[in-house]
Amino acid sequence: MQPEEKPAMFEPDAESMPAEQLTGLQLDRLRALVDRLLTADGTQGRRLKEAGVAAGADVNLATLARLPTAGKQDLWDSYPFGLLAVPRAEVVAVHGSSGTGGRPTLVSYSRADLKLWARMCARALAAAGATGESIVHNAYGYGLFTGGLGIHQGAIELGATVVPVSGGMTARQVTLIADLRPDILTCTPSYAVRLGEALAEAKLGPAQGLRLRAGLFGAEPWTDEMRAHIERLLGLRALDIYGLSEVIGPGVAAECYVAADGLHVNEDHFLVEALDPLTGQPVPDGTPGELTFSTLTKQAMPLLRYRTGDIASLRRGTCQCGRTLVKMSKVTGRKDDMLVVRGVNVYPSEIERVLLGHPAVLPDYALVIDERASQRRLIACCELGTAVPVPQHDVSSQLEADLKDALGVSVEVALLPPGSVPRTEVGKAVRVHHWPGGAPPVAGIG
Repeated sequence: MQPEEKPAMFEPDAESMPAEQLTGLQLDRLRALVDRLLTADGTQGRRLKEAGVAAGADVNLATLARLPTAGKQDLWDSYPFGLLAVPRAEVVAVHGSSGTGGRPTLVSYSRADLKLWARMCARALAAAGATGESIVHNAYGYGLFTGGLGIHQGAIELGATVVPVSGGMTARQVTLIADLRPDILTCTPSYAVRLGEALAEAKLGPAQGLRLRAGLFGAEPWTDEMRAHIERLLGLRALDIYGLSEVIGPGVAAECYVAADGLHVNEDHFLVEALDPLTGQPVPDGTPGELTFSTLTKQAMPLLRYRTGDIASLRRGTCQCGRTLVKMSKVTGRKDDMLVVRGVNVYPSEIERVLLGHPAVLPDYALVIDERASQRRLIACCELGTAVPVPQHDVSSQLEADLKDALGVSVEVALLPPGSVPRTEVGKAVRVHHWPGGAPPVAGIG
């Protein structure tokens, strides 16, 4: 399939809905959401009443910013079932994570929520070019993490064949890819790099009959520079997919095979805003802000204006693929992942963009915050390709200069041999390491 071809939409009436019709649908569903929260009389319902909202009919899209928001603290405070809007007996599944600092979060799903989730993931797979004839190699982790089971359900909903291999056991994954010849790969971007390296070591690629055509890579912020690396390694079209368990899981938004220039938000079910992270006020389209979602149709644990902590921008218009859904940019970072280096705010993705923009640098990297002295320093640890004709000193000097220009702050660059940066085979890649003392978190730095 070529990028200019248009894969069939899974739900074309919804995905290409005219703007005026979509706005009317969103308003109806927003008012129904508010009524559900008021009836449940939980934390969110009480906040609505305090804001002067007595019924869904009192709200509209133009004054959405006047309504109260929710956040991670609400999930912690209500653990495990405090935010339910349905009887406990209607909960058929839970997902979640340990959360920041090990604090647990738990999200409940009704039977209808699971059906909705499957449809959203089917939309994402179809946007990537998957069909009922596809074989989907699903290397997202299964369990409380939503990635594996979400994509699994979506593939089945689409009618595709799913290989539920989960994460890790890379040698086994290489064998399954070689034997089953999947056309769709789903996993984290960091694990896509690991798989690409393993397939190259096994001398497996398109010439040996592999037919990987597209991949849906999410759960971690990643850049277009990482996209280029993955596409070279695997010979496929690398696409982003976005979601979080609090909203529903993967399938909230995804890139399409045709354009691959932003993620289509399924805004008929997830009303999205971008807010200033400090003031909480809406920012104009095209301006980075904190993604904030209202789950218009979720039943078990609906959320009104949930602030995700993820930073991205929004833009509107009809895509080349025909979808009219609003697009969000790639997530540039998380509000709580921002590093402060000598008074300058830096997101890891900004450093990744510079590192992977250099042809001599391999895609695995780690950022080490050296805390052993009163003046903290930031070290970017990256791997140098084996067949690089440029002297190592020239590469590190160029990268340090590029980072200074891009960030406005000095970052030390440690160039290491291939394989030096720790790989993550299960779960999300750990990019930032703190070094308070003792042995360095990445061997070879000092």
